[in-house]
Amino acid sequence: MRFSQILCSLAFAGSSAAICLSPEPSQRICYNDNGATPQNLNMKEVDFIARYLRSYQAQALKAGRSPFWKMNEADADNCAEWQVTTKGKTWALAKLVGDDSAAVTFNDIANTIDPGAKAADADKEKALVKCGTAGGQMGVLVNITDPLYQSKEFLDGGYTNQGLVIKLVHSP
Repeated sequence: MRFSQILCSLAFAGSSAAICLSPEPSQRICYNDNGATPQNLNMKEVDFIARYLRSYQAQALKAGRSPFWKMNEADADNCAEWQVTTKGKTWALAKLVGDDSAAVTFNDIANTIDPGAKAADADKEKALVKCGTAGGQMGVLVNITDPLYQSKEFLDGGYTNQGLVIKLVHSP
């Protein structure tokens, strides 16, 4: 292979990797929309995942651990989807869609999935739970007034709270 062919191949590979950096839309996409594949999720498992994430954050804070789900740009393969947690056959995945390291609270992930029974109807309308058993994806609904986003850990880590997409899918 000639040098110019290698260079061209590398350039092409670089541009195809850059495609993965193109942000997926942050608005909610339900997997019963045109062209999508419904996931047939168990809604009790979806509810459990949201409650578990809230509980995990409370326990983490009490134990002096981080309340953040973090995806460092250097560690996140451009197209990788990381498993946040699972229950039964329902998976909550996170995908970094930007080129900056991101961190969000576990509560924000939980509220993106299902804001809970006591939440206002308007909040429930925005969440993934509105997709029902089809599942779906969307950018994390960040509570920008949460003081954790002003914490030393968040600020000194150089994180953004943007660029994470949460997906609710059925296990393969």
